[in-house]
Amino acid sequence: MIRSKIEKDKYEFPKHLHKYRARHKIKKGTGPIDAEQLKFKLEQSNLRPNITNLNKYKTSVKNSPIFLIQVHKDINRLQYLIMSLSQVTGIASSMLIFSHSFYSDSINQLILSIDFCQVVQIFYPHSLQLNPSKFPGVDPDDCPLKEKRRNPNCQVRNAELTEHKQHWWWKANFVFEHMAWLHLYKAPIIFLEEHSYVAPSLLLIYQYAVKAFSYYPHTEVLSFGRPLTRNVEMDLLTIEPWRPPFDVGLAFNKTTWRKMVSFSAQYCMYDDSSWSYSLLNLFRMFPKSHVSMIGCVTPRVLSTRHFNNIEESFKRYTKMFATLDVYPKKVKTVFLFGTDGIVENLYKEPPSGNGGWSDLRDQVLCLDPLVSTTTVEPRYYDN
Repeated sequence: MIRSKIEKDKYEFPKHLHKYRARHKIKKGTGPIDAEQLKFKLEQSNLRPNITNLNKYKTSVKNSPIFLIQVHKDINRLQYLIMSLSQVTGIASSMLIFSHSFYSDSINQLILSIDFCQVVQIFYPHSLQLNPSKFPGVDPDDCPLKEKRRNPNCQVRNAELTEHKQHWWWKANFVFEHMAWLHLYKAPIIFLEEHSYVAPSLLLIYQYAVKAFSYYPHTEVLSFGRPLTRNVEMDLLTIEPWRPPFDVGLAFNKTTWRKMVSFSAQYCMYDDSSWSYSLLNLFRMFPKSHVSMIGCVTPRVLSTRHFNNIEESFKRYTKMFATLDVYPKKVKTVFLFGTDGIVENLYKEPPSGNGGWSDLRDQVLCLDPLVSTTTVEPRYYDN
């Protein structure tokens, strides 16, 4: 009975996507690595990143869609993100930039299997993997939670949580400021994570959203994700204040990024290990104490983080979008109105963060995320 169910599931799974399955799981307990040797290797890779499929796809650096994907080591979810990206209409004209906080041959082989668009890999240089027994990794003097109960004066620090927030800020800095070939790029970059799932019509709605972006200059960001509801309106965009959970499928351009950098202390000094709530705190410094976004009523980016069975979730999402009219010929953009007129700010953030970010070393590293990171030289030019 179990065997027949497995065979049925395998039959239902799209056969043309099998080539993007991870061939090997990440091995655990393989012994210590030579962190210094690996650090040098990854620094060299960041200096001159290899662009795969460069000759196969002639991507325009000026306006082709760019996805910036943050990866740790959940290779299981990552493979399904890649499968969903492979089914996006128009993906061949895009570029995928994978930013890693963990180097693995298995993940590297999975990324190299991508053959549907150009791909670049960059590596976070201050990861736990590269600093296994010192800050910004797990420092022997860090105060674990159980020690806090015995010593109330020690500051609790969870290096895994701080790494995620540090990595998010670093990769944005690296791509916007130090990838020399992107100096002409004006369009919003789409931020994803390894647990994202993207709908096949994402780039179509991206084009509509970017067009609306030019019509409403007071908007600063785009968001292609939100929790799924029964309200299926594929042709409707909204203008409303940005806040979590619209961090899924967030997109913004260099103009917005430069404004964000000017308030970097509001991100880096905010006592919250979540990058999205730290970003919310940063946006409080913008003229209206928030930023306006253009968002989708029906999400085109979903998160699989909380699903135990990722393959079943992938199938369910794929079947759902196959039954919807996901390619609208026209799209409407509307403002959200309340009893007092246009909704300006729906979310009142707490006066202080949720903790986990009180170590001064994390704050200083965040304020100078590209320390010891080499500027990327241009590899090719737009025709």
